[in-house]
Amino acid sequence: MRGHPWKGALVLVLVAAGLGAGSSSASAAPVAVSLCAVPGTATMAGGASVPIWGFAATCANPGLPGPVLTATVGDTVTVTVTNALPAGHDVTFEVPGIDFAAGPDSAPPGGTVTRTFTASAPGTYLYQSGGDAGRQVAMGLYGALIVRPATAGQAYPSADSAYDVEAPLVLSAIDPAFNAAPETFDLHSYRATYWLINGKSYPDTAPGITAAGGQRLLLRYLNAGYDNTTMSLLGMHARVVARDARPVDGDAEVAAETIPAGATEDVIATVPAGAGPSSHGFPLYNRQQHVTNGDQTGVSPAPASGGGMLIFIHH
Repeated sequence: MRGHPWKGALVLVLVAAGLGAGSSSASAAPVAVSLCAVPGTATMAGGASVPIWGFAATCANPGLPGPVLTATVGDTVTVTVTNALPAGHDVTFEVPGIDFAAGPDSAPPGGTVTRTFTASAPGTYLYQSGGDAGRQVAMGLYGALIVRPATAGQAYPSADSAYDVEAPLVLSAIDPAFNAAPETFDLHSYRATYWLINGKSYPDTAPGITAAGGQRLLLRYLNAGYDNTTMSLLGMHARVVARDARPVDGDAEVAAETIPAGATEDVIATVPAGAGPSSHGFPLYNRQQHVTNGDQTGVSPAPASGGGMLIFIHH
């Protein structure tokens, strides 16, 4: 995991102009964001409740992942994080690929830290806490930051990054045994059994992603997990437009792409006019077959229905 190491993603609109879902103001603005790192629980597909640490707008009901933050190129963004974790766990706010102004970078339990940066380059970024040598990320302290260019309807300044519909997809995994004892768990024994898209595994990823035939769908992948993750589109191809918020040249189309742990990737797929290869639409799924829910060891026969890192694109 790097950096110390559509329903499931919450959209956070806070305090200042220029921050919000779909914001694309052409003028720079000061942006103020307040987050809290706080313990909570997440309900897995099938009903299991798992302890998490997550980011929230207030020190209650943390999300998995944290709120989607957006800004426009040129904005000065100030993020204030309150640490409501148990004693002994300092919290940081880090975004690989973003340079912060000089100053403190961590908050002790009960304290706060304020970090400021200029949104100088558009793209998809993963924010996280780097505390406890990666254990805080594994517990759920991560989320998506989207920096938009001045031109609305584009992911990057180039016109070939234009899109009609977008979907941020935060990829992650959970080992309930680790989450039950994050301070003492031996990470050599870490074994994920839930594979998540925006904090949910199938069938809880419903209603999925909606895009009409012929529309350009921007998929913003953010891999917050420990493993390199390959995502595959069945029934359509995608064009890679950026990796780690750096535009990619070329027109090559792919059916599957591997997103390294801690990395981000932006791809655009044009949705076919047909209904899709399944009754649900066009599947977007984990090609490593992480499409089960919970520990399947010794389960025979295998469950008839799928699960895990699977979501459908439909009209």
